[in-house]
Amino acid sequence: MARAPRLTIDVTDLRRRLGQRRDVEVDLDLDPIQVVETRSAGGPVTGMLVVESIERGVRVTGEIELGWVGECRRCLDEVEGSATGSIDEIFQVDAPDDGDLRDFDGELVDLVPVVTETVAFSLPLAPLCRSDCPGPDPERYPTTTEAELEAEAAAAPPVADPRWAALAELDLREEPG
Repeated sequence: MARAPRLTIDVTDLRRRLGQRRDVEVDLDLDPIQVVETRSAGGPVTGMLVVESIERGVRVTGEIELGWVGECRRCLDEVEGSATGSIDEIFQVDAPDDGDLRDFDGELVDLVPVVTETVAFSLPLAPLCRSDCPGPDPERYPTTTEAELEAEAAAAPPVADPRWAALAELDLREEPG
């Protein structure tokens, strides 16, 4: 059974004086996170965060880096890259539920949810393999024009489902008499 990633910081000593700071290194192995057809690559999420004591809580700022894989939006080939996400969160004791502040107990700050959300927001929604990608390869993904579809339908009419055979005899153009 895989262990859940942990990045819990004890900020008790940090909160004794406003403005105190501590650097926190991030190196987490998160489960893959997927947005549309792009997902985190499964490698570590790394970065450096600064935890700073503020009134009634702490502020966490910094950047994380992650690898991702996905499909090119034009040619559908697999593409990979890296992304950087910025974190700027405030953890406050007794934070209101309706605000942008995160509530915490005044001692421990769990950074895994913040890092996880930042990973999801940092993934590209529609990546490209290269900026001048021409689109799908016609050999791999042949296209059919509307005229070709009509000619194909005329050449071989579709086979009727025998369960609907009785409806074939129904003529809806007749006038009731």
